[in-house]
Amino acid sequence: MGKLKFITIAFSIAMLWACKKETPVNYALFSGNISNTKGGELKVSSLNGFSKTINVKDTGIFSDTLFIEENGVYNVRFGNLRFAAYVTQGANINIEANEKENIKSLKFSGDYADLNNYFIYKESKNLDFIMDREGSYNVDESTFETKVLNFQKDLENRLTSLKDIPENINENELRAINYGRLAKKSEYEKMYGYLSENKDFKASETFKKELNEISFDNAEDYLYSSDYQAMVSANIRKKAFDYYQKDSIPYSDASAKAVSEISNPIIKNAELYKAILMRLPMSKDKDKDLQDFLNASTSQKHIKKIKELYESLKVLDKGQPSPKFHNYENYAGGTTSLDDLKGKYVYIDVWATWCGPCKYEIPFLKKIEEQYQGKNIHFVSISTDKQKDKDKWKAMIADKEMGGIQLITDNDFNTSFVSDYKIMGIPQFILLDPNGNIVQANAPRPSDEKLVELFNSLNI
Repeated sequence: MGKLKFITIAFSIAMLWACKKETPVNYALFSGNISNTKGGELKVSSLNGFSKTINVKDTGIFSDTLFIEENGVYNVRFGNLRFAAYVTQGANINIEANEKENIKSLKFSGDYADLNNYFIYKESKNLDFIMDREGSYNVDESTFETKVLNFQKDLENRLTSLKDIPENINENELRAINYGRLAKKSEYEKMYGYLSENKDFKASETFKKELNEISFDNAEDYLYSSDYQAMVSANIRKKAFDYYQKDSIPYSDASAKAVSEISNPIIKNAELYKAILMRLPMSKDKDKDLQDFLNASTSQKHIKKIKELYESLKVLDKGQPSPKFHNYENYAGGTTSLDDLKGKYVYIDVWATWCGPCKYEIPFLKKIEEQYQGKNIHFVSISTDKQKDKDKWKAMIADKEMGGIQLITDNDFNTSFVSDYKIMGIPQFILLDPNGNIVQANAPRPSDEKLVELFNSLNI
């Protein structure tokens, strides 16, 4: 009897262990240690609608779970680090990086480490190619063709040397490597014309033949290859610009028309999603933009995400208390917080020294500042330059004789003021009332005559 009882218990334990083992795991463990950081938000996303924000402590240590519905390559972003990672349900992914250095400082360990370190190698090679613009692009067609073909072969050799790569990833990556070569070719005409100071330069028809033959309706490649995706988006922008010129319609309408013509529903939904993510935080008519998106998209995942974004943006409506910034370094000395500026209207320019459109607005902003000197308004420029580029920030302020209150964030884009305002691109201009409440979270630019109209309507 004792023996039978023992067998029964052992069998029960074995069955429980088997059931536990077969329980599906729908998440991956993602952890790491990032040195030389003040902390911030690490964002993991995919065009299928997945997104997750992981809080990185000021020690650089983070650990979280990614509840993913499908295995695949995900985009990861933290500060100036942008990279891809292959993630599967049940995987344990770990990274080490240095935020003050570029992508080459990053190293994966854990599951799929070899494959993910290959992605880092690929990204670093691309970075080298881009940074050496003269050596990469200021060469004749034949030399350029040889360069990009050798680039492709190097990546293919590196990929094929890896072991135990999922078959579908190997096939997709080989196509992605080729798209990387084609993407570089698509930039050649513009880059060579600029670097050689030959604005009328045109690449030969032979050179452009394979570019003209690219099909832009492959959903699998769109979701996998960032280079293919970029070429699809560029093709849409080209069509939109053509409609804008020929049909004399607003660019937003021209862009919507170009997207509406995409035949593949996955690509169409993804392009709609990318566009609304950028447009909605800066929209002058969020209700209309949301409804246009809902009428066009058939992706329930994207619709859910955009509705959540729409609701979150209500905190930036007129009359809402403004998000705060605290103790930003002031070019004139000391630090300044938003609360220090209460009692007057505050017109804020969020910009950076590397941003072309930002620099374009500087002369217009100086003119507006002179026009309203001594009035009931503060003009504040907040630089999102990195702390290591602080000298560039100071030099540009001096060189361009910029006025107003000049501040720099404590951690470039990775600061709560920028994230709370959902700023997706710069420059962005913000107008607050004397009580620190929002007048417009996306106010007119200094170059827009509507800015003076707005100021006058408020009797500033």
